[in-house]
Order: sequence, then structure tokens, then C-alpha cells
Amino acid sequence: MAASILIAEDDLAFRDTLEDALLDEGIEVLTARNGLEALTLLPRLAQPALLLLDLHMPLMDGVALLGKLRERPDRDGYQVVIMSAMVDIQWFDRAPGVIRAMKKPFAIDEILALVREFIDRRARSRVPGWSNGGRAG
Repeated sequence: MAASILIAEDDLAFRDTLEDALLDEGIEVLTARNGLEALTLLPRLAQPALLLLDLHMPLMDGVALLGKLRERPDRDGYQVVIMSAMVDIQWFDRAPGVIRAMKKPFAIDEILALVREFIDRRARSRVPGWSNGGRAG
């Protein structure tokens, strides 16, 4: 089965820690060092997909990646968790698909709980009669 989680983070130690924690849970994950790399990996993700996105990265930052996501016809297939030392509630209004903003540093258990929740919603969305993909509405 294809991965449905993408970590876009330029900090190698933090990216590896997140990846290891998810792999330890048996969760397949792809990783990217910047937004440009993340953009090239999107076609490899099974949708719906969850992006764990740092905002401050080289080459293409998280803000630019959010803009590119907004332009994609499959944009509704992505949910985004922003991970940044500087988190502002404005991201919920300006960035479609952003479901949460997490201020660094945060406990790995927080992100694991969020990922488990996403995977549970994703599994329920495959059950007949569950049509909204787990989103409120």
C-alpha cells in the first residue's frame, strides 16, 4: 500500500525523529527536505493524504507549497498540519486543507495522536455510507 503521510521538514534530526516514530507505529511515510521535493512526491501519496509541513524550508518554503496545493485540482485530497516555531491562526483562513497548526517544539506523542486520528478517519471513509471523508459538515 502506498504511503499517505508526507513529512516536509528541512531539519534532518527532527525529520528523522518523526519518520522513525511513525515507522515504529507501522505507518508508511515519505519525507522531503523542502517544499520543492515535497511537491514532486505528491503523486506518490495515496489520497486522502496528510502533509506534516514545516513553514521555513529552503528552495520552496511551506507557504509556497500551500500556494501550489491550492492550485491543484486534487487539493481536497490533502490535509495539512503546519509545524512551525511561529504559528498563527491565520493559516486556517488562508490555506485550504490546513487542519491544525502545531507550535515547535511539541511532543512526538502529539503528532502520533494526530496521525492515528487521520488514519482512523481515512479507514472510516472507505466504509460504505461514509461519504464526507471524516470531515465535519
